Parts: sequence; structure tokens; C-alpha cells
Amino acid sequence: MPAPSCTGLWSIAASALLFCKNLEALPMPAAVTGAIDPESDTGVRSGAEAYKRVLTGAGGRALNALKHADDHPSVYAAIYVSPPYALSVPPLPVPRLAVNLTSAPVRGGIDGDRPRRFFARSHSLFLTPAGHPVTWCKESPSRHLGIYFHRDVFNGADGGAPLLSAAALFNIVVPGIGQLIDQFADELQNPGILHAEAADSLARLLLLRLARHLHSRSTASHALAPKVIARLSDYVTEHLSERILVADLAKQAGLSPNHFALSFTERTGQSPHKFVLALRVQRASELLARSESSLADIAYDCGFASQQHMSNALRRHLGTTPSRFRALRFRG
Repeated sequence: MPAPSCTGLWSIAASALLFCKNLEALPMPAAVTGAIDPESDTGVRSGAEAYKRVLTGAGGRALNALKHADDHPSVYAAIYVSPPYALSVPPLPVPRLAVNLTSAPVRGGIDGDRPRRFFARSHSLFLTPAGHPVTWCKESPSRHLGIYFHRDVFNGADGGAPLLSAAALFNIVVPGIGQLIDQFADELQNPGILHAEAADSLARLLLLRLARHLHSRSTASHALAPKVIARLSDYVTEHLSERILVADLAKQAGLSPNHFALSFTERTGQSPHKFVLALRVQRASELLARSESSLADIAYDCGFASQQHMSNALRRHLGTTPSRFRALRFRG
């Protein structure tokens, strides 16, 4: 297929920008022309070809691909380059892991969900499970790596279960994986002796690192049992007048600060900061209702930075100011 002309690329880019601006108002198609039935085709190559057709139609192209001698490989990968684009990717027969090689804002979602906005940094990961349509748009040129893989990519080892059973993943960053991604991209762009073997091994290692990261996240999440959450609540209540850091809560849970923050948010649906703030507001409302302490003293006792800080927090959480809240309580 000939490369699009400059005029054609500008037209595609303009269309992509218009699509991005109106993305929330547009329905995501459950089926797209050229979609592959997951029940009838399980080849990673066919999934890669389907994605390539969609990207090419949006003005992008595949630069380098993993060259397999096997007609039915367990893993396949390619590097893609694209102008600003709007993509509706059909359901693919295998999972697709997208690895950003450049930083760019991106919007979109899966299965018709409300579009979400991310700032996808270099080396961030997006996973689309097999059989799910997805829509993405980017407002700037970008390069990304696509990895398509079978369930047997880990040769049946249980360690791959967190990845093989994962739902969609958005903008995941795996600590320390950047160098491995760069090595893999370099191998695809500059193939040498035993290229297929080297690239295949790097692709599997990258997937394994992601699987381990997901397993670690899951283990940390399980560590936050209800009794641990209750213990954290007691700790915050006892130290409410003090400055409470994420590291303090993580120590109580026996986790590293990064693992704790991520696991706590996944477990409770709120960040550690919001958890502490809610308990501060709760204590402040109790003191306002049953004590005659000054607002400044209550703010200090509850650990707010200032009386104004407490006023802003109560207005956001309770919809009223401390003075009005107290007046209503005493009037009742």
C-alpha cells in the first residue's frame, strides 16, 4: 500500500483532532468492519494484521516487526509510528499490549465505556484483552510498540495467570522496565544475528515482568484485609492532630509506600490522603456538634493546616461552613 501523501496526512490529522474533541458524544462500535471473530481465529499474526489495517487507515504504519519462522508463534510484536489519530480497533483474537515509546496525551476506552484521558508517558503500558473493541485518539504524533500473545506464551506456567486473566489495563508503569523496553525496541529496529530468538525472548521477558508486577499488586491488595483497614482507621484517629504521611500508614500495613498507596486505592476506592481527610472532617463535625471550642482550636485538634483549610474541607464534604454546621446542630 502506498504511503499517504502530505495532504492526506494533514486531512487524517484534522479528522483525528475533530474526533477527539467529540469522542464522548460518539458511540463506540461493538463491531467494526474487518473485525475478527475470536472463536474462529486464534493467530497472533491475524490480530496484528487487523490492528495494522486500522492504524494504516488512520495514517500510521508499522516500522519493524518480529520476524518469526513459525507460522503460529505464541508472541508477535511490531513498532508503529503515527500522526495524530482516531482509532476504533475491532475485537482481536488475542490480547494486545501497547507500549508507548513516546509521551503523548491519549483519550479513549474499551467496550463503549465513557472515554478517559491519560497522559501516557514513555514506557507506559495499555493492555486490551482478547475479544474487546477499543477506541483511542491521540492529538500528537507518536511511536508505540504492540505485543500480541497467546495464552501458551508462558508454556502453561501459573506465574503468567495475573496477566492472562487481567482485565483491561490503562497507563500502567512497571518500575525498572524501561531499559528492557528500550532493548526490545532496539532489537526490532536493528536486527542482528539470532534476531528472532533474541526478540522473542525479550518479548516474553517483558510480558513476564508485567505478570510479576500484577501479581505483586494483587498480593499487596490482599494484604489490606478489613482488619488492616480498621487498624489504619484507629491509627489515624489516635494521631489526628499530627501530620500523617503515606509512609506512616504503609508502615502500619507492612507495605512499601508505593505498593500501599496503589493497593489502598484499589481496595477502598479512595486515596490514602482522602481517607485521612475524611476522618479529619468526621472528627471536626463531631467537635462542632458537641463542644464550644473555637474553630481555630478544632482545626488544630483535627490536624488541619489552618481554620480556612478546615472550612474548605467541610464545605466540600458537608456542603456547609463550620459556623453554619455548628449553628444548625445547636439549634436542633
